Amino acid sequence: MADSALTEAERKLLLELNARGVRFLVVGASAAVLQGANTATQDIDLWFESTTDPRIKAAVDAVGGVWVSGSFGMMPPTIGGEALGDRFDVVVHMHGLEPFDLEFPRALAMTVHGVPIRVLPLERIIASKRATGRARDQAQLPALEEALAAATLPGTDDTER
Repeated sequence: MADSALTEAERKLLLELNARGVRFLVVGASAAVLQGANTATQDIDLWFESTTDPRIKAAVDAVGGVWVSGSFGMMPPTIGGEALGDRFDVVVHMHGLEPFDLEFPRALAMTVHGVPIRVLPLERIIASKRATGRARDQAQLPALEEALAAATLPGTDDTER
């Protein structure tokens, strides 16, 4: 997710979620790109504290989007509709990680296009991608590890986007 790729509607949704006090993390490749990983993604992966939180639907409704809450583990929740498009992916489980309430305090605070967000740190993204065992996740590991190594160098703190 490049900074310039955030549409105004997507920006408004993130602001609405914040205004309503919905706890969420940006995770996956979208979080890695925000931390300087040399990889690409077209999705914005959101991990919510609880997908049953009615404030999520209220935020999505407020920006003209559509919230589909999913069904009994068969289909994950979905954020979309004409106003928002289909770039938000709702993540219901992060392989290899602790529950949301333990990962949330470890998250990095960032501001993207004037929107305060919390982002899963690179080392936790790497742990999750290793745990999935999926080929596409394994293929991203070198770029993520390179970004993590670069982020630990002095003078590389860049959390304002």
